[in-house]
Amino acid sequence: MSFWKLQRNVKARMIERFMTHMINNCIFPFMGVYLAGEFGKSTTGALLTATILIAFLAGIFGGYLSDRIGRKKLLVTVEGLRFAAIVGMVIGSTNALASPYLVWTGLFFCYFCSGLSSPAGDALIIDSSESEERRYIYSLDYWLWNISVLVGMIIGGFFFKEHRLELFGALGVISLLSILILVFWIRETSLPLSADPSEGNSQGFLRSTVTNYRSVLRNSLFVVFLIASLIDVSVQFQFNNYGPIQLVESVQQTTLLRIADWSFIVDGYRLFGLLNIVNTVVVVLLGTWIRKRTMNRSDRVVLFSGLLLYTVGYSFLVAFSLPWLLIGMMGIVSLGEMIYNPRKQAVLADLIPAEQRGSYMAMNAFAMRGAMMIGSLSVMLGSLVPPWAMGVELLLAGGVSVLLYRKLFRMREVRTPAASDSLAAVPPA
Repeated sequence: MSFWKLQRNVKARMIERFMTHMINNCIFPFMGVYLAGEFGKSTTGALLTATILIAFLAGIFGGYLSDRIGRKKLLVTVEGLRFAAIVGMVIGSTNALASPYLVWTGLFFCYFCSGLSSPAGDALIIDSSESEERRYIYSLDYWLWNISVLVGMIIGGFFFKEHRLELFGALGVISLLSILILVFWIRETSLPLSADPSEGNSQGFLRSTVTNYRSVLRNSLFVVFLIASLIDVSVQFQFNNYGPIQLVESVQQTTLLRIADWSFIVDGYRLFGLLNIVNTVVVVLLGTWIRKRTMNRSDRVVLFSGLLLYTVGYSFLVAFSLPWLLIGMMGIVSLGEMIYNPRKQAVLADLIPAEQRGSYMAMNAFAMRGAMMIGSLSVMLGSLVPPWAMGVELLLAGGVSVLLYRKLFRMREVRTPAASDSLAAVPPA
């Protein structure tokens, strides 16, 4: 299978998403530092919380709207709004105005637009691909996403402080290119659903939205997947929240590598950063090799084996503090993540009905927010129990997730042919 043989919508969306992710990673990870310098830490915390909350709420409505009015129309409209927000960030960063309030307002609307358009973009890829292709598509997309993170973080780390205006300008150029791609390359894949007569007012729209998501949650297969995914993703978020604290407390300055008179010394902070670098580099270097080795394996084997490596690796990462052991375990985590994560996305795509793909993807994003919340609570739990207990907890969480996925596959096998057909993916138009 080759990238160039994929349907045009898939190629366009993957190219557009790679460009956007790369420039986003040059900017957004460093915005907290900029805003803290302008508004103070406590105010910045509240501002960033507001942006995350609005993205979450926008995703709920964005999923429904993408099913109601069509993917392309929503994507083009939202990207236009995003471009206007970026222009505001550029103007607010000029020496003539130098307005951090305008910069934050632009950031706020960028997050809003991202939440609103994300379910439509995800649904577009599913609409435009067949089940057999999605293993390749999600593996390649995951690999490209990691490259965008690596390149973006390097560029942002070197240039954000002194060249923030130029990076905002580059973000605007990418947004403009995205609009052109969406307008001239993307084809609509979803026929808008017939409008509900009660949607003439906000109360009718809200009622229709609630009814829509109530029907999503009646899909028992999807609900099992959602809970399993929430638990397995929470393992990573728990490490991201608890891991740095544990490493800073337990890892003192130690020489990791010594060559002649040169030595590489790490502490908890540096080790956590190094682990994240290892994770990204392993994915970038081995992503293609892993994709080829797992492409023809069954969903069950790939998902279970990858999730096992992923869970065991993270359990060791929170339970121990030996630098070289942790580096090796992060390599194991990276392998497991590369094996199971793209296949999990392919399984999800096969579960959801064509007429509500945007809504289902929005609900899947809702589960990710829940995993983030569990991750934040891990800090509280970690203050009450020793590191080895946190490792056991992550191992148990991974085990529960495996059991739920096992239940999912069994439920899928016993479905009647008629029910299975109703959930099968529709070939691209």
